[in-house]
Amino acid sequence: MNDILPKKALRRLKAYRPAVAENKGNDVIRLSVNEGALGPSPLATKAIEEWSTNKHFFHRYPDQIDENLIEAISNRYNLQKQNIVLGNGSDDLIQMICNAFLDSGDEAIHTEFGFLVFPQSIKIAGGTSVCAEDKNYTVSIQNIVEKITNKTKIIFLANPNNPTGTMVNSNEINELIINVRSDIILVIDAAYAEYVEHDLYIDGASLVENYNNVIMLRTFSKLHGLASLRLGWAYCPLLIANLLKSIRPAFSVNALASFAGTAAIQDIEFQQQSILHNKKLRDWTFQQLSQVEIDFIPSVANFFLINLNSEKRADGLLKYLKDRNIYVRGMQPYNLHSFLRVSIGTEAEMKKFLKNTIDFCGKFKRD
Repeated sequence: MNDILPKKALRRLKAYRPAVAENKGNDVIRLSVNEGALGPSPLATKAIEEWSTNKHFFHRYPDQIDENLIEAISNRYNLQKQNIVLGNGSDDLIQMICNAFLDSGDEAIHTEFGFLVFPQSIKIAGGTSVCAEDKNYTVSIQNIVEKITNKTKIIFLANPNNPTGTMVNSNEINELIINVRSDIILVIDAAYAEYVEHDLYIDGASLVENYNNVIMLRTFSKLHGLASLRLGWAYCPLLIANLLKSIRPAFSVNALASFAGTAAIQDIEFQQQSILHNKKLRDWTFQQLSQVEIDFIPSVANFFLINLNSEKRADGLLKYLKDRNIYVRGMQPYNLHSFLRVSIGTEAEMKKFLKNTIDFCGKFKRD
């Protein structure tokens, strides 16, 4: 019998594992993890090639804080440099926030169909995760407020939300802030902010500058196409930023990621191209699904949920697509058993996905 046990918070932990295709061949269509459809920008690719030719870079530790990347982020979004914290992806920053502010018995609120890393990170830190139910697959501000207790320390809000692709507007977020005590941190994960075109959307940066308890998270894994390099950043009030910098591992962001990220965030032309591509293919895909009466949840991000209206049908389509080297995301971990999540890919990828999905649905009806 093994007498060695992890701490109590980890004994019933359900690990979060993204659905990443095992087959890495060139013929694989991966629409399962919301990656940028066009890959990295030409400037980022050139930077990676340039960095790789400098052999002496490989055996040197990276800068603990890459000031060039901080400067590039600051200039791109007109933000205060000292309030920016870099991380090894936004997942790393989510865990840091939980480790920094949650003691045993403290509560942190996440939403019903929100990012699974939120409850996982809360539990790893030793806190208690509290789920606020969504309404119509959208974050309910009212339900979040009703879950606040004297033990609440953090509220996590992904906006747009993953995996539903829905959003709450600035009026709703302002309503939430009004109802949140000043000792509760509101974390707004804006990983998909660039894809949103709604007039009332707010990524959270202005709130960070007006309140002492708001954090905004961003990533280089989506629009910038650098998912494999693991790079994210947080915009925080100065006291929180300094605390996170003090507990962050000394070399958590590798030098290649920082170098490529600096080039990527300066390539505004490519960013605009990626945003236009996503809008065009997303709108076209929704139109095609509507024509054949396949249910879906309209999304403001670079992915969407398709509803097969039964778990059996969803499982069947998941396997049907996988057998044809098309990978999408099953939603069982989110208790959305009749849904599949689909990333927006290239035009050729979306056409192949649609053809096979429509073929399957027609066959399912006949059977």
